Amino acid sequence: MKHTVFQALTVLALAFAVVMTVRIIAARAGKTPMYGPDGKYQGSVFDYGRTQTYTDRSGYFTRSAVNNGNGTTWFYGRNGNFTESAGSSIDRAFNFNKRLA
Repeated sequence: MKHTVFQALTVLALAFAVVMTVRIIAARAGKTPMYGPDGKYQGSVFDYGRTQTYTDRSGYFTRSAVNNGNGTTWFYGRNGNFTESAGSSIDRAFNFNKRLA
């Protein structure tokens, strides 16, 4: 099968777009190191806005948290399965205009 120059340029442009998208997402992520009570490095938190991921000291993904924006947060384990949640939409309803000082 013969490929044209246009097809090759299209593939290169798509690859470039994917690489740039990944780099932009990574640049927006804030990395915060976590330290244990003994002061030793335990891992990192990567903040992507409404989603945070956690890694251990070796850099392996351990869990993630998703802020749903309605007063609830969902937590997912290492394999991507839902593990637990915190908060409730009822809490959000009763604290609608309340601000923390």
